[in-house]
Amino acid sequence: MLTNERHEFILNLLEEKGTIKIQDIVDQTSASESTIRRDLTELESQNKLERVFGGAVLPGRNLTEPSIEDKSD
Repeated sequence: MLTNERHEFILNLLEEKGTIKIQDIVDQTSASESTIRRDLTELESQNKLERVFGGAVLPGRNLTEPSIEDKSD
C-alpha cells in the first residue's frame, strides 16, 4: 500500500470510528508499526488528526475530558 493510500485509509477509518489504535491499522494494512507511527505523525502535522497514546483521534476530540453535553446527562 502506498503512503497516500495508507493516509486515506487512516483518515477514513478515523472518520468512521472517531478513534483508532495503531495496532488495528497495522493489522489492516500489513504495514510496520514504525511506518504507521510515521504516517500518524505526518497527518498530525497537517492537523488532520491528533495523536494519543497508542493511536489517534479526530482533531479537537479530547478523550479525557467529557463534553459539556456529556456532563449535563
